[in-house]
Amino acid sequence: MLPTHDVPCPRCGHALYSAVSLDDGINPGAVESPDVRADNDGYYMNCPSCGVRVGMERVSAEGSEAFRRAAR
Repeated sequence: MLPTHDVPCPRCGHALYSAVSLDDGINPGAVESPDVRADNDGYYMNCPSCGVRVGMERVSAEGSEAFRRAAR
């Protein structure tokens, strides 16, 4: 099994999700994947601890798609 690390919420610091790579990407099709949603402002997820909206960005490589926390 690959080692994982928690990606922190920018507001409260609690874990948003666990990632296996240094790119902090999550596979939206994985069973344990958090719920990434889309609205007029783009992709996002809500922090499971504080509920804040956290912007996400879609990334793709070698035919695979993932999401990671947006830099903005």
